[in-house]
Amino acid sequence: MKPILAGIIFLLAATPASAVGLRAVIRDCGADGKAHCEGVGYGAPMQACLARHKNKLSPACRAIIDRLEKGEEVEVFG
Repeated sequence: MKPILAGIIFLLAATPASAVGLRAVIRDCGADGKAHCEGVGYGAPMQACLARHKNKLSPACRAIIDRLEKGEEVEVFG
């Protein structure tokens, strides 16, 4: 197998099947985070707080939280 093809296969295998882009998280959950989780911090604490308030979230943010709860990861450089 040629080195380039092997490298592409390796990258595809190492990339999660699906991920939530950080920009989408900020766009869709920024206002909900400020409204329901002010001062909580970023990352896992914010995700947990938003999950606790899921019934109060905008539909777009709720969809993001649903995806994260199903195991998708936040992709920072996507």
